[in-house]
Amino acid sequence: MAPREIYVNQGGHRWPFSKGLVVESVVTAGGTPEAAAAVARAVEQHLLDVNLRDVTTRQLKEAMVSQAGALLGDALSDRLRAQTAAFEDIIVEGEAGTLPFSRGILARSLEDTGLAPREAYSVASRIDQHLRERGITHFAASDIDDLIERALSERYGEHLRLTYRFLRQNRGRLGVLETGGSTPVPFSKGILTQSLLAAGVAPDYARKVARAAQARLRGTEDRLVTRAHVSDVTEELLRQEIGPQVADRYRLLRVVRRPPKPLAILLGGVSGTGKSFLAAELAYRLGITRIISTDSVREVMRAMVSPALVPTLHMSSFDAWEALLDPAEPHPAHPSKAQLLAGFREQAQQVSVGVGAVVRRSLEENASLVLEGVHLAPGYLRASDFEGAIVIPMLVTVPDEAEHRRHFQARDRETTQTRPMSRYLRYFREIRQMQTYLTDLAGHVGVPTLNGLSLDEAADQAMEVIMSRVVTALPPEQRAAFTNV
Repeated sequence: MAPREIYVNQGGHRWPFSKGLVVESVVTAGGTPEAAAAVARAVEQHLLDVNLRDVTTRQLKEAMVSQAGALLGDALSDRLRAQTAAFEDIIVEGEAGTLPFSRGILARSLEDTGLAPREAYSVASRIDQHLRERGITHFAASDIDDLIERALSERYGEHLRLTYRFLRQNRGRLGVLETGGSTPVPFSKGILTQSLLAAGVAPDYARKVARAAQARLRGTEDRLVTRAHVSDVTEELLRQEIGPQVADRYRLLRVVRRPPKPLAILLGGVSGTGKSFLAAELAYRLGITRIISTDSVREVMRAMVSPALVPTLHMSSFDAWEALLDPAEPHPAHPSKAQLLAGFREQAQQVSVGVGAVVRRSLEENASLVLEGVHLAPGYLRASDFEGAIVIPMLVTVPDEAEHRRHFQARDRETTQTRPMSRYLRYFREIRQMQTYLTDLAGHVGVPTLNGLSLDEAADQAMEVIMSRVVTALPPEQRAAFTNV
């Protein structure tokens, strides 16, 4: 007796005929399972009768359409002809080449989003049915990804759609979604370690907690987590590993890094006190991307205004007094205190116009910033420029005169004499007088002073001031949670 095995060929691939695929095709076209099974049996018998034991997908489809028309009518057979049959490949075209669409492969990738195997296969089947109903035989990978995202969003919500997109773009990585955001970013141990250091956690412990947080988050089924969940896990680990006080401080830092209003951190102080280094350190700890020097603001203003019109603007803060001298007056080697401060006040008032513009633009963009410079004299800035911000002024000083001189010597080496020490030491007496003046002003208006500290000590003390000011700006119900921190 001749063998009854029938094989199907497509594109060089050969596999045994399956009545199940015919049934699936007829059901997709709208037939009942019973009617579909009858069509499948009729197709098999027809192929055997005409001795077609090696059939192409096109021949098989024609046989299926013909038998369906005879058994179920022309309307269903027309739908079968228009759609892509279950035994026909749908080719996906991507950057790596072309591959046949596979429900199984898609289902496995959907399981990575946290779906159970049954749910993942159900979604994959819906995608497959959607393509076949429309007679699609070739498809771009990007288009099928869009189709999958829509299916996930409709069935499970936006979070799962974003999870799928993130995993597609970042294979095997953990994603973090900002509250209210729509674009996840990869989880970073480095960024988490940075925030722990800012909360006062020792470096070794910070790295340990960051690693433990990553391990715990990766142990969950969800590959996309919210920033708040990362913070909650980290806070819990801190309580377990270090203690409640550090955990509470970390929770406070979370509020400071996302304050109710933008922060305007103002670091005043004369030349050589380490303002620039401190500004960079605070910005790093707080995740602030805008650091602005009043010297830079002054330089822009100089480019716009001639020295003949505003001569004091084109001088340094400690020698602006020279531009105020009457040409008929003798030119002293050093000014009187009144002359020195008159020049400084005039330049500070001029630069405050540019500073105000920079601050207003930053606040319009709801962005925090760190400003540093001698022109940020306590009481000199206009309050109207800072409306809508939490303003945190501080004064950086070096009380010890010998230490202050050493700062200029160190800067001379670090900048390869692009800011020559000799010029600053020539006016060192004036710089020290200005520091005394600013210190008195700070005491009068209640501006905190950071006196002669190392960078780490100054940053720690400044963070205490910043945290205190932010807590004060919180609504009463939120403020109560931090009374003991």
